[in-house]
Amino acid sequence: MKSDKRIIIGLLMCAAFSFLYAGEKDERLRLIHADQLKQETIGQQTYQKLQGQVEFQQGSTVIKCDAATQAIDRDPVALIGHVHICNESRTLRADTVYFYQNEKKQIASGRVLSITESDTTTADRLVYYEGENKLVSEGNVRIANPKERTVLTGGYAEYFRSQKFGKVVLQPVLIKLDSLGIETMRIFGDTMEVFEGGERTVAEGAVRIVQPRTEATCQRAEYFKKEEKTVLTGSPKVLQSNHEISGDTLWLYLEDAQLARAQVKGNGLVTADADTLNKGRWVNKLTGQAMEFYFQDKKLAKVVVFNQATSLYHVIEKNEYKGLNEVTGDKIEVFLENGEAQRVRVTSDPELSMGKYSPPKI
Repeated sequence: MKSDKRIIIGLLMCAAFSFLYAGEKDERLRLIHADQLKQETIGQQTYQKLQGQVEFQQGSTVIKCDAATQAIDRDPVALIGHVHICNESRTLRADTVYFYQNEKKQIASGRVLSITESDTTTADRLVYYEGENKLVSEGNVRIANPKERTVLTGGYAEYFRSQKFGKVVLQPVLIKLDSLGIETMRIFGDTMEVFEGGERTVAEGAVRIVQPRTEATCQRAEYFKKEEKTVLTGSPKVLQSNHEISGDTLWLYLEDAQLARAQVKGNGLVTADADTLNKGRWVNKLTGQAMEFYFQDKKLAKVVVFNQATSLYHVIEKNEYKGLNEVTGDKIEVFLENGEAQRVRVTSDPELSMGKYSPPKI
């Protein structure tokens, strides 16, 4: 095992590994163990191969695999079978890992597992491009961040380390968990982008946000981690129990991963069936240019309507229809209990307010 052939493979692999573990690029790669070294010539090309419990070490980085092979003076250097590369800050496991020195890229494939201080990624294939400092994950991608209690899945993901920017496509889904690991929110979209290392997340195209008892849809959703705030645009709607909320822009505010408050700006509309046993027959409506919603125990508890506020409320008592109340004013507050309006308060200049009661038609 002391031939020049071993030295050649060691030098090539040292150069390759320095791309992935730049902090140890000045350390010498040492061959710790291999059962045998083979060399064979196929056509005009000569190949070298280490086999059997192959182990290298470079500083604190340990590299293990079943076999390591290369064609002399040609890319790639290949690690084959049960590949395990680890140091204090990261771990990589895969069936195979290829190092392309000229292109400055590494490809891991087959049951890929990448563990860093911040997240754990699994995928069918992972490619790292040194020049762009870009990581590409392909096939059954799953990125778990224990600190943020999030799981991001999709078919294809790109992450630019220097810019702390990532993008996931092919049915991306972002899952938010609570401290017990119970799912509290799930966001779907056609594309999902992560900025500033996760401080801001943008989902676009057929966006759907699902929480217990609440579901929202829109064309674009922007989530701000620190504020626990989500801004919905592009025909946004929120379905909460028997209520549908819509407007030009919807703002959702979370507390402990639960919906606590919402705002509508522009063309606000709230609809709800007055009689849940006769859906669509009588529909209560609230309209206004601005609205605020307050939730308690995952239920809508209060609605405040501003600017051109209008309330249309069908009165039903003991399953009997009693008529329609119509109220307009500068500000309307509706207090609810178990999804049902219990009290309405109107604030307005006398000349700008109006109340009208229409009894049922006989």
